[in-house]
Amino acid sequence: MTALPSAPAPRPPGDPGGRLAPGHKALFFALVFVTALLVASWTGFLVWVSTNQLAEAVLRSGVAFAGAVGLCLAVGAAYRQR
Repeated sequence: MTALPSAPAPRPPGDPGGRLAPGHKALFFALVFVTALLVASWTGFLVWVSTNQLAEAVLRSGVAFAGAVGLCLAVGAAYRQR
């Protein structure tokens, strides 16, 4: 029994090297920023409601913002390497 070759994985729009086109790169970073702001704002709100301490909520929302940016950038890099 012979195995058939699989079809090549689809590439995201951009040049053949896997990099994003300038317009797509700007959209990607805008989506990363908006996603991180959404995560940070909800995290800060939920921490503030549960602990009623503003300083703790600000610190936790900052950590959530940084984590969301890092996660989004890692997912984007993995998607481009595929």
